[in-house]
Amino acid sequence: MKSITTQGVICLRDPKVLFEYCIARIGYTEYEDETFEYSIKPNYSVIDLLEPPSFQGIPGINLDLHREEYIRKNVTPVFISERTPAENREDIRELLDAEGMEYLNRLEWLIRTNTRYSGDNLYVRMASETDDEVFSVSDLSNVGLRSSETLRIILEAICAGRIIDGDGFRIDDSNRGEFYALLTPIYLKEKRYIDDRRREGIETAMNLQKLGRPLKAVDQIKLIDAIDRYKNGEIKMEEALEMAKVSRATFYRRMKQFQPSQGARN
Repeated sequence: MKSITTQGVICLRDPKVLFEYCIARIGYTEYEDETFEYSIKPNYSVIDLLEPPSFQGIPGINLDLHREEYIRKNVTPVFISERTPAENREDIRELLDAEGMEYLNRLEWLIRTNTRYSGDNLYVRMASETDDEVFSVSDLSNVGLRSSETLRIILEAICAGRIIDGDGFRIDDSNRGEFYALLTPIYLKEKRYIDDRRREGIETAMNLQKLGRPLKAVDQIKLIDAIDRYKNGEIKMEEALEMAKVSRATFYRRMKQFQPSQGARN
């Protein structure tokens, strides 16, 4: 029997760390005899990273059963019905036209729409080919990223439920929680330090302007990042100058002005 399948990922974004947690795969299959089927496959190792009130379950799904897959044949799951328009809605044609759809596929509409359900933090995005790919940490070796950026990328892969291969280690469903608990505090501490340095640099620039010392118009955030990366030995002087778009003299002057306060990383 011929069929058409739509695939999506149920996600939420934790406001504390801003990562996207991919908590389940959701599929919708329409058959030529007009029957249909929904499938929800929870990612329990990602779900275990979350705590209330950030995550309070998937409506209509009893996760305590810990099933690999929840099937709903010819029944629309509560998760879908409570956040998508019904076929008999008066303005259904307008809603479909707004999303470029010819007919109502409720999962497809949920993937396309920017409308967010107010009852929880869950949303659905389109499934991607990279969702199931193994993430190789070695791919980051020549990128020249700051340590906080490297940690962020790894943590994003952990929260997406991906398998991660590194030099002498592997992160998968069996140890996802342990690596998440280890890396998240380090990332947040490093992020706070960088944010503080940026704020200090911008405040210094503003104070100098108030004292009547005109500053060359530069991107302060890029300049501060370039100074930090140069001082940490991550990039050479020529790369820092190119990144900040300033002269060598301006770079040295700003580097002296933006000296970090004592104990900034304690």
